[in-house]
Parts: sequence; structure tokens; C-alpha cells
Amino acid sequence: MQKLRSKRASLWQSALDEVTAGSTGGAAAFGGAAPKVVKRPVDEDLATNEEVVKAIEELEFEGKKLPEPPAPSPAAGVADVAKFCSTTAFRLAEARLKSVFTGDDTEVQKLQQQLGEKFGLCDAKWTEAIKTYVRTHLGNQSIPYRPYNDIGDYVIENRLPGDALVAMLADWGTGEDGAKKMLQHIAKSKPDVVMHLGDVYYSGTEHEFQNYFYGVWQQTLGLPKLKWNTKPPAPTKPATFTLSGNHDMYAGGGPYYTTIDMLGQPASYFCLRNQHWQFIALDTGLHDSNPTKGGATFLEDSEVEWLQDRIATKGNRKTVLLSHHQLFTGFNEEEIEGKSVNEKLFDQVKSVLPQVTLWLWGHEHNLVVFQKHLGVLGRCIGHAAFPVATSEKQTRNDVPVAATLTPDPAQAFFPHGYALIKLNGQNAKARYMTYDPATDKATEIFSEDL
Repeated sequence: MQKLRSKRASLWQSALDEVTAGSTGGAAAFGGAAPKVVKRPVDEDLATNEEVVKAIEELEFEGKKLPEPPAPSPAAGVADVAKFCSTTAFRLAEARLKSVFTGDDTEVQKLQQQLGEKFGLCDAKWTEAIKTYVRTHLGNQSIPYRPYNDIGDYVIENRLPGDALVAMLADWGTGEDGAKKMLQHIAKSKPDVVMHLGDVYYSGTEHEFQNYFYGVWQQTLGLPKLKWNTKPPAPTKPATFTLSGNHDMYAGGGPYYTTIDMLGQPASYFCLRNQHWQFIALDTGLHDSNPTKGGATFLEDSEVEWLQDRIATKGNRKTVLLSHHQLFTGFNEEEIEGKSVNEKLFDQVKSVLPQVTLWLWGHEHNLVVFQKHLGVLGRCIGHAAFPVATSEKQTRNDVPVAATLTPDPAQAFFPHGYALIKLNGQNAKARYMTYDPATDKATEIFSEDL
């Protein structure tokens, strides 16, 4: 899998994946008890071409289009043909999408005339990928964010026991075997609450949420067997939630909101409370739904007011903040508008930080335990599933780090993992883990009393 920050490149990855999986029926592919496809497919005839999607990303941030590729020669290899077909199909998909909004199909006709028999070299699946890409765009034009009616909305009582075991994982929605095995491992500990801090790859389409998130989630955690777009008749055990990540919003967010309804989650932000603790989830995905149209992500103003009210009304409770995006980063490669701190987000939340015990986030595919910084203990737990090569460059900046993953030269990829928080009345213990699917063993990297 390839990490991208482009909405269009991610949507193209999703279209290729869905067609490869043989599912073009959307919700019709979901039977409730078991999704039609539960494993992310690999198809040599229609594999996502890394060079092409990377070019889409780079050109999108520059406001440019993919240039016309040279037609492959009769002696061309599989990779050259795939590159030509992927590039050509994407250019056609973009032209068709534009024609829907403008009513002008001149560019589509021009491309078809230019390509002529050249595109005939490509598998018919590429035509299906074009249709899927256009359909996804047209079906998700506006994110259905849910502002509160009353500032006391989205507070969830009676679902967090006083001695609860809370499992946390982020950037988990890859659909790969290692991710599924880790969730099975977590389920064996019988958690009372399971929190996913966001990102179902590549762009949060209906196909991806059905097959790479909800279907696996439902089966592994023993949730009710629901048909797509229906709600549970009663609160589930364990209580499960998923936050809004940027990749969840690339396809418009509709499938994400369908999924949280199926989990019994009221909105993309919420407060889970018991007598001594509250877990406050924030929506940082909304304003990172299209990275080319803005800089650092931030919260809706009304959500900031809602957060301030949760802190003002917390009583003697301790607070754990949850978000997909980071407040700050420990690595130069993940800088936010060229800085180590998301200053927009910090300005919105700085007044409440002295009353926050812990803040957990994902987004970076790493496990990082920070020393106290900007008045808060920050923990990045985005290492649940997305593959990160041990050869990938990581340069520390000036944010102090207490513990993080270290590359093992004998391994091609960093280990994945999760976090556990065990509540015991007013006290709690947090443990940060790595997990080996080959042995089904978890290793504690760091722990702390809260």
C-alpha cells in the first residue's frame, strides 16, 4: 500500500481496488452476516500503479493534469502497459467528471479521438474503474457533518464501566491480514470499549467501509449482524466507535456516517463518560477532506464551544482527548505547514489543555510517546496497520520524544500495534503495544499511570 495525501489519487486507488475486487454493486455486495469481499485484493492486471498515482498526487498539488502518455510498443512489458492504461483511464475519468458538471463533453470526445485504438490494448476493467471513479465523485459531494442542536448533545452515558478496558487503534482500515489478526487478538482480551481513531483506506468509499472496516469489525467483535445502512436495536457490547480521518472523508464522508450509525455512534465527535473519566473524540477529518484546498486541519467553531462545555461540565472527571490528526509531530517528515505544531488547532484547544490528562491521535503511521509538550501528554498510536518500511527516513525535530518504534534491520517493515487503557475508578493505566501476527504475541513498549 502507498501513502498518499491527494484526494484524487486516493479515489483512483479506491476505484482500482473496487474493480479488482469484483464489486461494483456498492451496498448490494453487503449481506450483513459476511461481506462479499473481506480481503484487499492484488491483481497484476489492475494493480494500482505506484508511479501513476504518485504523479497524480504531485500534479494535483501543483494544479496540473496528467500529460498524455506514449502508447506502449508491441514489445512493451506488463508494467509499461499498466502505466499507460492507468494514466489514460484516469485522464478519461477526469474528463467525464468535468463533463457532468459543465455539460460540455468536448474534452471527452477529443481524448477518445486521440486515443482511438490505443486504449483498446487495455483490459476492460479500466473502463469499469473510470465508471467507479466518476460514480464515487458524484455520489459524495457534501460531507454530512452533524452540528449539535443543544450544546449538551453527543454525551454518551452508561457505556463506560468504572473498571473498563478500553482498546485504542488508529489507521487500521487497510483490510490486510495483519490488521484482522490484531483485532482478533484484541478481542480475546474482551474489551468494554474499542476505539478506532480513523482512516479506512484509500478514500473511505462504501466498498472499503463495508469490506475493510465494518464487516471485519462486526464479525471479530461480535456486533449485531445488520444489513447495510441500518441501526442496531440496542447498545452493543463492546461499545465501538470510529473517528473521522482525512482518508474517511475523501469520498465525501457518506459511508463513514452510515458506519457510525450502524455502530450506534451519534456523530463524528462525542463524549463517552463514567463517574471518573471522560473520553472526548474530536473531528479533525472534516477540514482535511481535500488537502489541496487548505493547510493545517482545524475544528468547527461550534465544536470548539462544545469541547469547552465538556471540560466546563466535567466535574471531577479526568479527560482523555482523541483525534485522528496530531497536535504536534516529532519528525520533520510530518511537519504541519512547515512547523512541528498545528498552530490552528492549538489556538482552538489551548485553553482546555491544562485540564487534559492525555491526548491520543493517529495520522502518522507510528507509535510515538511524547514528553509533555504544550501542556499536554501527546501519544501517537497510528501504527495499527498501514505498512511503513524500516528504510523510510525519519528525522527528529525539536519536540521531545520519550519512546518510539526503532527500525529492526532484519525486518522490512515496522511492527504494528495498539494501546490499552484499564480504568480502575479514579485511576488508570495505559499500555502501548506492538503486535506480531506470525506469533500472535503483543509486546509492551511503554506504560504509564494516569
